[in-house]
Amino acid sequence: MFSDDMTSNDSEAPSSSEQHVQAATAYNVDQVKSVDQIKNNALRYLARREYSRLELYQKLVTKGFQSVEINQVLDHLQTESYQSDERFAEMYIRSRINSGDGPFKIKISLRAKGICDSLALAVFDKLNVDWFDRAQTVKCKRFGELPAEDITETAKQVRYLKNKGFYQDHINAVVNQSKAIVL
Repeated sequence: MFSDDMTSNDSEAPSSSEQHVQAATAYNVDQVKSVDQIKNNALRYLARREYSRLELYQKLVTKGFQSVEINQVLDHLQTESYQSDERFAEMYIRSRINSGDGPFKIKISLRAKGICDSLALAVFDKLNVDWFDRAQTVKCKRFGELPAEDITETAKQVRYLKNKGFYQDHINAVVNQSKAIVL
């Protein structure tokens, strides 16, 4: 009886080659599950708002997924137009313009989010923003229509516009335009 149990167990145990095949199959199934999980997480993020490729990558890495698999999924999402850095840049620039930020500050933020300068410039050109008008609007919202009364008030306005990310030529035009209105 004991010997019969041993022989029956030996015939049911997989050989070493079968074990390797089962392990490889299990690995492939786990890899497919992981890719599906990555895709589902990425699509869930993209359903809420646009993300740059770098932002999505960073979010997925923090979830514990493997870098190679993440890049495969992100490549697929870009080819299927689910994720687009250009679309993200357009959305982000419009949002930052509406919050009163200037072109320099927006470019720096885009760079931090993984958007290259050439793409950022192309999107800026596509949106055709009048930065002089935007600087004037931001200045008037904060300081009113009237020009600065003295040099300290002028310096305060210049500092504010500089911190908002406007270039010096935009700032000079706004400050000089305010002075010209009084004269």
